[in-house]
Amino acid sequence: MLMDHQQRTKEMIKEIDRALMKYVERGKHEKLIKAMRHYPEAGGKRMRPVMAMLVAEAVGKRGKEALPFGCSLELIHNFTLVHDDVIDKDPVRRGRPAVHIAFDEPTAIIAGDALFAIAYDVLAMTDVDGERLRRLLRAVSDTVFLVAEGQQMDVDNEDRPTVSKEEYLDMVEKKTAVLFACAAEGGAIIGHGTEKQITDMKEYARLLGIGFQIWDDVLGIKGDAKKVGKPIGSDIRNGKRTLIVLDALERLEKDQRKHVLTDALGNEKATDEQVRAAIKLLEDIGSIENARQFALDYAKRAKDLLSCLKDSEEKEMLREMVDYAVGREL
Repeated sequence: MLMDHQQRTKEMIKEIDRALMKYVERGKHEKLIKAMRHYPEAGGKRMRPVMAMLVAEAVGKRGKEALPFGCSLELIHNFTLVHDDVIDKDPVRRGRPAVHIAFDEPTAIIAGDALFAIAYDVLAMTDVDGERLRRLLRAVSDTVFLVAEGQQMDVDNEDRPTVSKEEYLDMVEKKTAVLFACAAEGGAIIGHGTEKQITDMKEYARLLGIGFQIWDDVLGIKGDAKKVGKPIGSDIRNGKRTLIVLDALERLEKDQRKHVLTDALGNEKATDEQVRAAIKLLEDIGSIENARQFALDYAKRAKDLLSCLKDSEEKEMLREMVDYAVGREL
């Protein structure tokens, strides 16, 4: 992003963080409050609320009005992360112990539920007319259901001997992309955008979200553990059927090297050496590069949809958001 855009994004994130911290300071149980705050106060990219505010500003100069809506999505995102980490048994998130490690599993589940409840209260604070608020409520509810469906598909895929690339992309769309799509769609609704703008911005963000997740899968294998915020190779130990792994299993079907991958895949006791060998194989046969190119294609298609917006600083920032989502440092 350009430096002035970076500064503006930082200011938006500060505003979002202040609002989030206020929203999660709820109730009287100190342990639950700390557990709810654990991920939001650790920071984050805040891409969903930033996107909602930028779209609302781009279509109708109503960016400020989108802040509560964006924060409600960020709270929902954090609630899914808390539960995901319990399911995946990931010990680290955003460079700090996961909620279920810092506290305990029951508290993590309860904290996730509490964040979900608060999210709907915050959504109700969005300053729009009744019909738009109902539309936002339906969009968020549909999105949360799809995220749950995507999470279940992800869990099921770990135990299946074969998963198609189409099934993987369907899972990614539901687990990750729909929350981005809801952010952009909601921003366009709040900004009083045209139906075409609402539809196109939703699709823009859906494509960005799929590309973002594929790129995240690449980072999970090739990235810097400190920047990614979780152990490199954990997806392999957890048996995640990412696009990279699915591509590799196809390429290695009759290759005697296949065991190098399968020995580590889904093996929680795999040694660091086994995981490194599996990653090197994924790199050597081109599966990592294939996924990278796949993500870049989604990014290009997302950018093309920005033509529904008039030229503005917000439009350029939304374009740069694609480059960030699919292009973060390896």
